[in-house]
Amino acid sequence: MRINDPKKTPFGKQLKEHGVILEWVARSRIEIDAARLMVLNAAIKIDELGAKGAVREIAEAKVLVPTMALTVIDRAVQAFGGAGVSQDTPLASMWAGIRTLRLADGPDEVHLQQLGRNENKRGKEVTVKILKQKEVAEKMRVQYGVQVVEAGPRMRSQL
Repeated sequence: MRINDPKKTPFGKQLKEHGVILEWVARSRIEIDAARLMVLNAAIKIDELGAKGAVREIAEAKVLVPTMALTVIDRAVQAFGGAGVSQDTPLASMWAGIRTLRLADGPDEVHLQQLGRNENKRGKEVTVKILKQKEVAEKMRVQYGVQVVEAGPRMRSQL
């Protein structure tokens, strides 16, 4: 791995000793694991409900996974410097491949539009739940004799 190469010592330290590099490695690990879990969740939904029942999860994965892969590969290119964009490493080819995939499966905007529309359809359902919660809260407030105190201007500014 490039960051462990003892010959690479910018500013007198190995790459692995630079905080930003370690942050990239950590963020990349988190993002890869999160994407894996999202794909697993989509696969479970497909098994349970079929592809039509897992539309949301599939769309989420189609946006997140290629974006994550491109971000992780881009960090690796940065860590490799000029070699990262040369044919000496597979990174340039990987970057071009994943960038192409993001377009081939449909632009992210298409998936995001569909996700947004579907989430917006849930608005009525969510509003009903919120109103029911307010009713329960009001009944409990009355039952337990809790008084509502309006916050004054000074208190509101602290909220």
